[in-house]
Amino acid sequence: MIEWPEDERIILHVDFDAFFASVEQQRNPDLRGKPVIVGGQSQRGVVSAASYEAREFGVHSAMPAWEARRRCPHAVFLPVDGAAYAECSTHAREILSHFSPRMDPASIDEVYLDVTGSLNLFGGLEALLERLKHEIHEELGITVSIGVAPNRLVAKMASDWDKPDGLSIVQPGHLPERLFGLPVDDIPGVGEVTRKKLARMGVKTIGQLARVPKTLLERHFGRHGSGLHRTARGIDDTPVPYYRPGEDARKQISREETLAQDTRNLAVLERRLLALCEEVGRRLRGRGQRARTVTLKVKLSNFKLFTRSETLDEPTELDEVIFEVAQKLLGRVRFGAQAARLVGVGVSNLCDGSGPDQLSLFERAEERGELARARDELAERFGRGAVRRARLVHEHDVEDTDAESELSDDDPLERL
Repeated sequence: MIEWPEDERIILHVDFDAFFASVEQQRNPDLRGKPVIVGGQSQRGVVSAASYEAREFGVHSAMPAWEARRRCPHAVFLPVDGAAYAECSTHAREILSHFSPRMDPASIDEVYLDVTGSLNLFGGLEALLERLKHEIHEELGITVSIGVAPNRLVAKMASDWDKPDGLSIVQPGHLPERLFGLPVDDIPGVGEVTRKKLARMGVKTIGQLARVPKTLLERHFGRHGSGLHRTARGIDDTPVPYYRPGEDARKQISREETLAQDTRNLAVLERRLLALCEEVGRRLRGRGQRARTVTLKVKLSNFKLFTRSETLDEPTELDEVIFEVAQKLLGRVRFGAQAARLVGVGVSNLCDGSGPDQLSLFERAEERGELARARDELAERFGRGAVRRARLVHEHDVEDTDAESELSDDDPLERL
């Protein structure tokens, strides 16, 4: 029996294994046991998900399609079916909500649960975990890997230690010994740029990072240094909120596209950004929401990824405001000798759009909002090409699908 202190939370991070590929294999039994790659339909595309059979050949998400085909030429390549994955994810959340009222869907394929108050209902932690895994597999035909810990941070890390269909439990008293020997980039949010900066400081493991004084980390990483100091010690007080059934779990709206050819031409990049911002704004208004934070994503020819974010003083639903910020952020990207192969824009920090108009941003914000909603209505009735900005007359439409990758998954320290 697992012993757990009464004053400590029990947090689960439930990660759906190779989610998109698993859904495809469940839908088509002939694909089971075969290498399945979702996305990457064109040579310039990228892999959205790879089954574990494909991963044995070194294929992974975000890999260029041409590389995936080279490594696994006999794989089955399938287009992204966002509607099917969203339906399966919704069903999974319904099942998981039976185990605790405190649930936070972090993305389409991962969910946090606080089961601290649920153990007696299921006969203990072991019984709860066994039943949860069984119900997901029986109902959806997919497997999940679960991390169990006293906080969200460590639970997320633990869910990645034993895949697929894994279970990793970190009890409160075992935090140092379970974490300190791991490489620093096992910490969620620590990417290649941060890893290299830490390596230059002689820091390669989480244990070494935990011994670095907070003031020194703040000197090297600014306000993110204190966050590194806490996460190295496995400290995370973020609560798991109560889940409201039927609530749209997405915390951001994003669009991205791989360009027809790599380019450094800012005029071309700005036109594609404007088209993406229109789609993001249309989705925002359709959901009756506004956003405070705008994030730009640019992937270069060498596949180096840049993300830049800015938070507005007032939330917006307007394409023009989103584009104005994205355009400014684009000017901060360091291209060097490289060109852009992918651009994307996302909005987050969402709020209800029924509040007062942002008069501080535009003198005629209300009129602009009404005009944008009128364009939305025309597009709904006659198609998205019915009304176009003059600047986008010769541009192709953005595909009406969600971005294949999450903008929020990027390393926040790389945004400096």
